[in-house]
Amino acid sequence: MKLNALSKKNIPIYLLCAGLVCFFALLFHYTNILKYKQFYESTQTWYRILSYPDKTVKEEPIKITSEFRGNPAKTGVASGAYRLKGRVKPLFRKMNGALHGASKATPAVDETGIYIGSDDGWFYKLNHQGELIWKTVFAKARTGIHGTALLSKQYLWIGAYDGILYCLNKKTGELIWSIDLGAAIGASPSFYKGQIIVSVKLMYPKRIGYFASVSAKTGHLNWKSLLTSALPHSSVAIHTKKGYGVVGANNGLLFKIDLKTGQYLWTLQTKHIIRSTPLIYKDRIYITNAGEQLLAVNESGKIIWEVDISHPSRSSPTYIPDRDYLIFSTHHRGQLFAVSAKTGAVIWKKKITNHFAISSGVSFFSKQKGRYLFLFPCERKGICIINPDNGKSLKKLSTGYLLTGGFEFFKGAFYMNFNHGGVQVLY
Repeated sequence: MKLNALSKKNIPIYLLCAGLVCFFALLFHYTNILKYKQFYESTQTWYRILSYPDKTVKEEPIKITSEFRGNPAKTGVASGAYRLKGRVKPLFRKMNGALHGASKATPAVDETGIYIGSDDGWFYKLNHQGELIWKTVFAKARTGIHGTALLSKQYLWIGAYDGILYCLNKKTGELIWSIDLGAAIGASPSFYKGQIIVSVKLMYPKRIGYFASVSAKTGHLNWKSLLTSALPHSSVAIHTKKGYGVVGANNGLLFKIDLKTGQYLWTLQTKHIIRSTPLIYKDRIYITNAGEQLLAVNESGKIIWEVDISHPSRSSPTYIPDRDYLIFSTHHRGQLFAVSAKTGAVIWKKKITNHFAISSGVSFFSKQKGRYLFLFPCERKGICIINPDNGKSLKKLSTGYLLTGGFEFFKGAFYMNFNHGGVQVLY
């Protein structure tokens, strides 16, 4: 009875202590918000170097052997000519299917092998037969590696969902340098005159981001752009001759960036979220968005034409060289469009069974047909070789898994990375 009485007397003290603990926890939380608020509201962004080994890239000059969407302008056009047998072969399945539940990374492939990030933070090098050469884990990237590695003859660069940009030795997987740029890097890195250009996400206290240029050799930060006021998911398309990059963000803004300084040359407000990667062809920029638009924009930031596509799109446009067409998809109710790059006129549109068509296709020159064809995951668990003239499927191939990444090409074959299905090759 005495113990119960004492306990009842102590209840107000316990409540007071609990209240003080909560008060100081909230005070600490809001102090941190105020502490970092100045960085987010100013014209400067912040970055931290997590690890900086005393090593540099020795390759002179740096020559890129593989990059996302095939080239700096991100046209999605495969180099060379292809004589496909129309067979799909699994290469490596011991990856993916972890916390994030989807693989968005596209394999990077060259003479030395296949390089691919998984959705659980592991990064792999395989030979062309799918055998493991080495693997390394980015321990803080719990939701994975969504971007495609940028390859040179001796090195690779990749960003992960830990906000860190890494440079690795291709032969051994050894870390050369790394720089912590923010909360997450979901986009693929681009290359311009010795610079790695990358979109960076910042999550605290607001979901915003910026674009950064990092020395490919040393990992030093060259410049950082002003804040975007929304998360940037897309990769930077680059006009190498004119020295500018174009990229979108989740607020619907399209940015043109001076790649020497990181300054915005202009911004264009579109109707909705941009998660696709822009395509640059000659003096025009093409972009899709979640506002049911395909836009053609000139280098001054003026809209030349726009097409109402009825549904949101995350698919980057793919260029068909011998037809001057753009082909892309919508990810709601699954539609595939072919549009004149010059006028914006819709050549055709087709319903497809893959209603979750967030992937981007690739165009390639077929030796059998003597012309360019289009490769795309038009079925939920399959891919199609498509006639760009009318959208008809010339061949359907089962993969057994949903493709959420893209296609990489090397020596007459196309490489893909599937959730649970790992890496497969079409030859």
